[in-house]
Amino acid sequence: MGSGEEDTFRQFGRKEKNMEKLIMTFQIFADNSQVSNMSGPYGAVTIIPFTGKVESELFTGEILPGAADVQVENVAGSRNMCAKYMFRGKDSAGTDCYLFVENNGYFTVANKDDSYFHACPRFITDSPLLGEYLCQGRFRSEVQGRDWGVEIRIIDVLGQA
Repeated sequence: MGSGEEDTFRQFGRKEKNMEKLIMTFQIFADNSQVSNMSGPYGAVTIIPFTGKVESELFTGEILPGAADVQVENVAGSRNMCAKYMFRGKDSAGTDCYLFVENNGYFTVANKDDSYFHACPRFITDSPLLGEYLCQGRFRSEVQGRDWGVEIRIIDVLGQA
């Protein structure tokens, strides 16, 4: 690695395959006592409230109340997962800020039992430092269940900062 790549590596995370780069990992903790379900002949809906946190070189924070993962399944068994949540924390300069995340993913009966699925995150922030980078359409996420909850890996598909 050249010195510029080392600086990027230190600043935003480790390199992934094909020049993709892991920039943040969210830890999500579902509140199973507050889950809402509805199922009928036309589909099913599950709403899962949750809390969580992120600790990375780019941003560190905790999820504010009101976060929810809404899963809508059609009669064919295809499911859309849409999670919306907001972190309050600090950007890499130590400035207080908010980071809104909307993460959308789909899975079908065929891949329902996979160990993880891909989703597409969108970010909005009041941090000028984070905004220039995160408010671009260049990210994907990997959502994976863990013993303690859910891990969401945010990956820059361009591998640049």
